Amino acid sequence: MDPRLIYDIGFQDYIDFLCGLEYTNEQMRILLKQNEWHCNKKLSHELNYSSFIVVLSYKTTYPVTMNFSRVVTNVGNDTSVYKAHLENIPTGMKIKVEPSTLTFTEKYQNQSFVPSVEIEIEFPMIIYGFLKWIDQYGHIVSSPIVAINF
Repeated sequence: MDPRLIYDIGFQDYIDFLCGLEYTNEQMRILLKQNEWHCNKKLSHELNYSSFIVVLSYKTTYPVTMNFSRVVTNVGNDTSVYKAHLENIPTGMKIKVEPSTLTFTEKYQNQSFVPSVEIEIEFPMIIYGFLKWIDQYGHIVSSPIVAINF
């Protein structure tokens, strides 16, 4: 395995994620093996994770847009330039990535980006596409972008 770009995530990020899922104190104690923890007020889509999920309900008014903030770390070549490529984006889903190019000048350097996902029309239960970061050497870092309607 040669990941090239990684989405850093720490212990507190997982705690915040579980809190966002409204885990009970008992469930948290069992999972964390701790009696005390602190929950930051983050939404589950704010977790610095490599996938992007838009969860909608039948009550959703369209169009709807969700922005995701992500930070990746270069663990590949010292100097790399990654360009965002969108693939298999279904009708009714629009995606923008800002910035659309990530330039790394050293190993372990961090870069931020924000994918913006717009769902324009009501859709079947699940639709998805992919964000792929591709560098000048042909390395590909792929992330699914999923919208769920229930």
